[in-house]
Amino acid sequence: MHPIKVDEIKSVKGIMENEIPQVEQTSSDETNSVKEMETEIQQVEENSEADSLEGKEITAKRGTKPPLNFLAILNDANISIQDFSPDELCNQLYKGVFIEPKKLMYYVDKELNKNCFIVFARKLHITWIGNSDYWNWTKEEDICDEYFEDIEVAVLLGVCWLEIKGEIRTIDLSPGTVYEVVFVVMMLNVDWCECNMWNYSVTLTLILPHSKKVTRHENLKQKPIGKWFEIQVGEFKMTPENVGEISFQLGEFSSDWKCGAVLKCAIIRPKNY
Repeated sequence: MHPIKVDEIKSVKGIMENEIPQVEQTSSDETNSVKEMETEIQQVEENSEADSLEGKEITAKRGTKPPLNFLAILNDANISIQDFSPDELCNQLYKGVFIEPKKLMYYVDKELNKNCFIVFARKLHITWIGNSDYWNWTKEEDICDEYFEDIEVAVLLGVCWLEIKGEIRTIDLSPGTVYEVVFVVMMLNVDWCECNMWNYSVTLTLILPHSKKVTRHENLKQKPIGKWFEIQVGEFKMTPENVGEISFQLGEFSSDWKCGAVLKCAIIRPKNY
C-alpha cells in the first residue's frame, strides 16, 4: 500500500447530491431519518469552499460507490485522494485508511458498503496504563504490516481495577444502519499470575448520546486461550437521535487481581445478521 499524502481535499457536496437519493428506504420513518441525517452531515461540510469534481467522478465511474460521506471523513483528517483513481480509492477504503497513525482506522465494509472504524489500543483509555508494573506495550506483528505502522497491543500484567474506555463520534457512521461495538482481546496462559482473566466475567457498557446506557456481562471461562476473539459491548441503530458521541467500556472491579490478557482494539461496524 502506498501511504496517502496529506493535502487539502475538495468539498463533499457533489457526492452527497449523487449518493443520498440512492439510500435504501423501507418506510416513511426511515425516509425522515435519512433527511435528518443529511442535515447533520451537511453541517460537517459547511467549512469546505472547493468544488465537488472528485465526488462526481467517483460516483460516475464506479458501480459500487463509497458511502455518502466518505469525503467528509477524509477531509477532516486532511487526507487527499488526488493520486487515486476511483477503483484504487474504493479498494483502499476497503483495506482501511489511518485517520490517526497507529491509533484510529477508517474502512468501508465491502459487502454492506457502510462506514466502519477500528480504535486501536493506543487510542483507548486504559486505567493504570502508565504503570509498567500493571500494563506493558508490545508490537503485534500480524495486525497491520501492509500499512507500514508499528501497531501496539496492551498486555495486562496485573490489576485489581480493570477499566478500558473508548469513544467515537457517530456523525461519521452510515445512517439507518444497525452497528455493533466489539473489543478484540486475547487470553494468555501464563505461569506468573494465578488470577488469569478467564476466571472472571467482565462488564460491558455502551453509552449513547443523551446518556442512554446499555450494559451486559460476559463470562470469559469458555473463551479460547492464545487466540484473538471478540467481546461484544452492545449495538445501536444510527438514527438522528444517536448523532453525537458514543462511549464504550470494558471493566472488572472486584478486589481480586486480574492478569493474562492482551488488548488489541475496539471495532465499530455494521451488525451482520
